[in-house]
Amino acid sequence: MKKLLLAIGLCLAAVRVFATPFSDLSFDAASKKAAETGKIVFVDFYTTWCGPCRLLDKTTWTNAEVMKLLKDKTVAIRLDAEKENKLASHYKIEAYPSMLLIKADGTEMDRLVGYRNAENFMTDFNAALKGRDAATKAKTESSAAKTNNPVSRMSHAQRLAQQGKNAEALKEYLWCFDHGDEVSPSFDAIRVTVLVGYINNLGARYPAARKALDTRRDERQSKFFAGAVEQQSAVELVHLNNALAQKDKNLAVFDRLTAGSAGRHIICGMIIEQLLEAKRYADILSENGDTKTAFAATVKQCNEMADMLDPKNPVRDSFVEGYHKYAVDSGAHLFEALAGLKKNDAGRELAGEILKFDSSPTTRETLSEAAKRASNTELAQYVQK
Repeated sequence: MKKLLLAIGLCLAAVRVFATPFSDLSFDAASKKAAETGKIVFVDFYTTWCGPCRLLDKTTWTNAEVMKLLKDKTVAIRLDAEKENKLASHYKIEAYPSMLLIKADGTEMDRLVGYRNAENFMTDFNAALKGRDAATKAKTESSAAKTNNPVSRMSHAQRLAQQGKNAEALKEYLWCFDHGDEVSPSFDAIRVTVLVGYINNLGARYPAARKALDTRRDERQSKFFAGAVEQQSAVELVHLNNALAQKDKNLAVFDRLTAGSAGRHIICGMIIEQLLEAKRYADILSENGDTKTAFAATVKQCNEMADMLDPKNPVRDSFVEGYHKYAVDSGAHLFEALAGLKKNDAGRELAGEILKFDSSPTTRETLSEAAKRASNTELAQYVQK
């Protein structure tokens, strides 16, 4: 169950969120509207490749209280910094996400850099709106460094990195990585994605940061080769290799593990897309057993997770959509492996189970594309009927 929960947390970035506090106005139009309504302009500068930006979309911006706050106090807009590069340059945007509070005349009041959950965002936004002075900010940041709240300490590290205090920033980041999930289990998905990305970015100008990631990756790899198989270590190992642009080492770890072992099975689930790219279809199927049974187990777990959610939760629909997509994608991976080995009878059977679960055109297209990647025209045509 923990494996599924973490996997869902990592894939929710792919889920579209429909409720939003943002308008699609241009910056100039938003400034004009702010002047007319007595509000300020709130700009979320993001990029399409920014993981923390997508996490904001799926968590913070969907929070009912956050949406009300922004709609009451601001004219809120989201801008792709790579498309609005002139405006991003004007406001010296160097990290993502960067969220600016701007007066109607264009004067910057304050900025919030880095991911924040809903609670921390509202605290920092309200403080910025009240015009917190430099001394108060410094005191708040100092307090954040002394707390055991990993999200607060990660945000503090972001500020330190922005100020060029690289050693101090790295110290905070590493505390979050080494201890954040001990304090707050819900920090786990952020820790191996967003946080690792921040440390890696810091490493571009401060080599000690990349060395720290290397060290932690090597520790987990040694444990695996020594037979100390843990789900968490596998997750960390794979994401550290991904962040370090060393995905080939994931395959090397997989190949050193005994077929059918718990460690190899865990790693297979984590790197199944890599295995598909390498056309390692037989390895995928050997680690997953009967594909219909494997898919049914995933659906069962996803349904159980959905049933645990409070119907009144404002982001419940997004999470349920995430579970649903995860189940379809997991089935499609197995379907692609069958297609690659030309096991068409088994492929048609699995496709039938997947389409019973979701027969939408999107799912049919997902399966068709999977078969095409495996160069199996027969199965690609079959699922489109």
